Amino acid sequence: MMARKRGGLVSGVLDGSLAAHLGIEPGDRIVSVGGHVLRDELDFRFLTAEENLALVVHKKDGTEEAFEIEKDAGEPVGIAFGEPIFDRVKTCRNSCKFCFIRQIPREMRKSLHLRDDDYRMSFVYGNFLSLTNLTEDDWERLAEQRLSPLRVSVHTTDPALRQELMGNPEAARVMEHLRRLADLHITVHAQIVLLRGINDGERLWTTLSDLDSLGGSVASAGVVPAIYTRYRRDLPSPGIDPAWAGQTLDLIEEYARGAALGRGYPWVYGADELYILSGKEFPPYEYYGEFPQYENGIGIVPGFRHGLQRAKEILARPAGGAAEVSRAIAVTGVMAADEIRNAVRYLGLEDRLPVRVVPNAFFGGTVTAAGLLTGQDIAASVLEFTRKTRDRYDALLVPAAALFQGRLLDDFSLDDLSQATGITAVPVEASPESLVRVFRPEEV
Repeated sequence: MMARKRGGLVSGVLDGSLAAHLGIEPGDRIVSVGGHVLRDELDFRFLTAEENLALVVHKKDGTEEAFEIEKDAGEPVGIAFGEPIFDRVKTCRNSCKFCFIRQIPREMRKSLHLRDDDYRMSFVYGNFLSLTNLTEDDWERLAEQRLSPLRVSVHTTDPALRQELMGNPEAARVMEHLRRLADLHITVHAQIVLLRGINDGERLWTTLSDLDSLGGSVASAGVVPAIYTRYRRDLPSPGIDPAWAGQTLDLIEEYARGAALGRGYPWVYGADELYILSGKEFPPYEYYGEFPQYENGIGIVPGFRHGLQRAKEILARPAGGAAEVSRAIAVTGVMAADEIRNAVRYLGLEDRLPVRVVPNAFFGGTVTAAGLLTGQDIAASVLEFTRKTRDRYDALLVPAAALFQGRLLDDFSLDDLSQATGITAVPVEASPESLVRVFRPEEV
């Protein structure tokens, strides 16, 4: 009975696929492949790459079927799973001084308090992991399946300091673990969360030098400042200011110039927040290459600016028909406010797309990223705005980065926002094209 409860729950089957031919349906559970009970979707991908398969399926009606399959090597079976992890997600064993999750109220939904530290989530979703909870079984699997790239929260390569910052003796072995990944030919993208006066300055330079010494196995390094919410009473480091942000960027850019001589690209990148806070000019779009640290808040502004001309061209084309949206409100956080306003002016949309800057009352004024806005703050701010203007709006453009599985951090859904404001809430990506496509829905 236990084996039947494991494996992966099928959420979809591709029409005309091998799975469809076998009669596999959503709601069935794939228990094992080749006698190996599946731990996650990665196991399924790895094991079904073979030509000959033995598949055990627990059907949604309670029966169990076994299939012997012959197929071309690499041919997909045609199954989609609802969740990529079938067993338990590996959780964090650290006690980081700057942990954001520990700075949110306990009454928020339970899923927000799950501190995953799972190399599989890093490979599938790009989550950062610490490497402090890997067992020998995990290392053997990494060697077998070569899950690459991974994203690793490094913060510092000083053993004693990393142990202190992360509250875990295993954290001191970071360079040993990174060398082991390098030996397995697994590529790493490193994150350094910077605490003023603790792992910055000369210590940051040393960390970059240590990571750089690992060669191509560390493909990029991103430096982002620590964020503290109003729920954090004892701050582990002083607040940041424009002078500190500028000095930090000077160091990062100096190191990047040297790295570019050997690697051909800058390799280390500073967070957009540091550029905005310091007032320092952003590097050009080309500087970021393939934008390896984009999800870490690095290169979003240059990428946004790069798309302005394309967005203007879209607006200049004759509309294919009557647009469903005549006027909309663009919601953003304090950090990106000037960037969004400038874009709206450049596109000539001032009369059709007012920008509503939403202060983060929920987490506090030190949290300025649009991706950390809550539904209640957005709703309150938008209602205040519409009561004053008394204008009609067809859409409320909400940053997609603030949504996870369709919900904001305080569990508001887009439907909740629509009902609260009386305006249809629409998610938009961090690009000018996403803004203008609201007015030109036929454009793709």
